[in-house]
Amino acid sequence: MMLIRSMVAAFIASACALSGGAPTHVGAGACKPCHKVQFESWSASAHAKLKPVLDCEACHGPGSEYKAVRIMKDPAAAKKAGLLMPDKAQCATCHGKKKVSPMTDAMFAKVHAHKKKG
Repeated sequence: MMLIRSMVAAFIASACALSGGAPTHVGAGACKPCHKVQFESWSASAHAKLKPVLDCEACHGPGSEYKAVRIMKDPAAAKKAGLLMPDKAQCATCHGKKKVSPMTDAMFAKVHAHKKKG
């Protein structure tokens, strides 16, 4: 039985390697069912109105590997699967350049709404 499990694990690993295994974008709609507050807040933001749109994955990374509820419920597993938690430095890659306003602490604090913890 252990030999079969090892063979299956090796097959899956090689299949991922052959396919490139790179995470892919799933779209903001995939985030909405669990992150309604954030989605609605983002939808009303300038990011949502840009062309191309700066959606959830523009800041948090492609979601194909971390979108599953069982992964998202474990922050360490989600980060290991590619979830990015952007900081002001990442925002500054656009903010403060050309016609984009500089990122401030106040702006960063309200990037999008979050559910109240309680």
